[in-house]
Amino acid sequence: MMQLATILIVIFIVLILIGTLMVAGKSDSAYDKKAKNTTITISLIYLVVSILAVAGIAIYVYVT
Repeated sequence: MMQLATILIVIFIVLILIGTLMVAGKSDSAYDKKAKNTTITISLIYLVVSILAVAGIAIYVYVT
């Protein structure tokens, strides 16, 4: 059961990241410069959330 939850979380995070990068790639050149920092920030947020999700699952599995 935990493996299924872990796999679903990873798939969900990857899909969100791909969607974000696809949206960030479809813009005009002036917007690209402005959106670069936003894209980096969102990517870092996804990275931190991914690490916390995996850590949370690991702690849950270890405790139970």
